[in-house]
Amino acid sequence: MKNLLLPFLFLTSSSFCQQFLTAGDYDGTLSLAFNPKTQIVTGYYENHTGDDDKFSCVFYLEGTVTGTQFKIQTYFPNDKSDDLIEGDMELVDPKALKIKLPEEHGGCWNVEHFADEPVRFELYKATKWIQINYTIKEKVPLYRSKNEVKKMKSFLVKNDLVYVEKIEEGWAYTTYFGKRTVKGWIKISDLNELSNH
Repeated sequence: MKNLLLPFLFLTSSSFCQQFLTAGDYDGTLSLAFNPKTQIVTGYYENHTGDDDKFSCVFYLEGTVTGTQFKIQTYFPNDKSDDLIEGDMELVDPKALKIKLPEEHGGCWNVEHFADEPVRFELYKATKWIQINYTIKEKVPLYRSKNEVKKMKSFLVKNDLVYVEKIEEGWAYTTYFGKRTVKGWIKISDLNELSNH
């Protein structure tokens, strides 16, 4: 009987969990990235409700995948020290997950209740994002290549979100979704540093 269980036990390791975490857009409100090399998941939730979207719920998240259920840290970008709430993420299947927080972030009570019961998210569109970051400096230049001479006219400002597809030699190849979509290289030192989970 023990021998029959071994293949199943092996599949419940981190390699199995990787198959159950898909980077992408979930329900149009949650963006999620996953780096299989570091096992780190990062994401950004934003939703609005009410007349003229006057109520908003916004938070950044990060965590390390250690199984189908694991801890995450959630906070408003660049406000980790004052807004940190530690919660739980559950991987339901390759196209669904749940998030549960012990308390609500400011504004979330009017939009989505994460503290009442786990909130389920369904995958809308898969992507190749390995990381989601926000900028930490007032003005952040973008580059055409991993070279400071190849600076683009476009630049980002503090707290702008970028969606990372690859990281090489201290640089991140990113996409910024604003009034127009911009792709380019950014120095890792211009982006938030992820915690050691």
